[in-house]
Parts: sequence; C-alpha cells; structure tokens
Amino acid sequence: MRHATAADKTIGQKDFDREITLFGQRQAGEAGLWLKGQSLLPELILCSPSVRTQMTLENMLEQMEHKVPVQLEHDIYYSSEHDLLTLLHGVKDEVDTLLIVGHNPTISFFASSLAHEEVSFNTATIAHLHFNGFSWENLRAGTCKLHYLYQEQPARF
Repeated sequence: MRHATAADKTIGQKDFDREITLFGQRQAGEAGLWLKGQSLLPELILCSPSVRTQMTLENMLEQMEHKVPVQLEHDIYYSSEHDLLTLLHGVKDEVDTLLIVGHNPTISFFASSLAHEEVSFNTATIAHLHFNGFSWENLRAGTCKLHYLYQEQPARF
C-alpha cells in the first residue's frame, strides 16, 4: 500500500515529517474498511516510520477494528526494490497475509516487479498480490499474481 494523501511540505520541514491531510485520513479509513470487507486482515504490517505512513496506518486500523503486530522498518522509507525483497525474505512463514505501507515510486516498482506487470499507485492504493511460494524466502520478481488493485473511486456529481 502507498500512504494516503500527504500535506505539502512546509518551509524547513523534512519530507519524513509530513502528515496526511483530512482527505488522506478519509482515504486511509476507506482503505481499512475495504480490507475488512474483503477479509484481507493482515497478520503482520511492515510500515515505513515516516509520519504520513504511520498516520495512514492508524486511520486504517481504526476502521479495520483489527489488532495486528506492526513493525516500523526504516528500510521501507529509504529503500530500493531489492531492500524490500530482502526485508520480506525475513518474514516468518507463519504469516500468510502481510501488508506493507510505503512510498512511491518504490512501492509501485516493487509491486510491478513481483507481479511482472505494471502496477500504478495513487495515494492510498492497495495492490492485492497472491504468492504461492510456501516461504517468504522464495519471493522473487514475477512470483506473484495481481489479484486486485484497490483505489479510491472519484466522486460522481
């Protein structure tokens, strides 16, 4: 998942410290409701430690009404696709459903690599990927199938 809509950076503010907007809070809550409605409740969440990813996660979890272990991973904020793959190789095999909350462009490049097709992430987008490798250590490029891409639907007038 990519974080929800973030506020513009203010003068002197670090990118890492940007918060999500009120719209972003709504996006994250709706994403949480979608996960709950799809019975895609994660058993583990790996989240970038940036303010906007943690706020996204907080709003999602509130709507999901689901307690789940969360690991803040600096490698997600400063990462490459290879770094994310290495991080996932360390996930215990007991974890069947995993959620990563990160940033573009890395998160979309990573999902695209795993699914071996282009996956484009707007804010608060979730790529639901299937992996049948029996062990996270077997995760590689092209080993997943894109099952569904959740994106907020634009309002209709």
